Amino acid sequence: MSNELECRACPARAARSGEAATPGGHVTGPVPFGSPLREEILGSVCATCWQDWLQMQIKIINELALNLGDSRSHEILEAHARDFLGLSEAGSSGMDFAAVGEEKPERAH
Repeated sequence: MSNELECRACPARAARSGEAATPGGHVTGPVPFGSPLREEILGSVCATCWQDWLQMQIKIINELALNLGDSRSHEILEAHARDFLGLSEAGSSGMDFAAVGEEKPERAH
């Protein structure tokens, strides 16, 4: 595996922080999503953006009162993960918010 990683989430992280974002290396440790999302994360999300997501997912789970024992809650969380990590345009494997009965979150400008 190459040390170079073109992180798909870094542009959104840069927009949120107002600073230039550079990839933080490959994700290490467990990725608690099933395939194909797991492979997409491992191949196109840096460790820094992954850590940002881990913090954000706690907020999403709490805000939406997701029950992680429910498959629909997993679909909603996956849709948010794809959006946050810049993977929502992954083609037919992507989950869109309409499919899970939610509106896409507005981006902060």
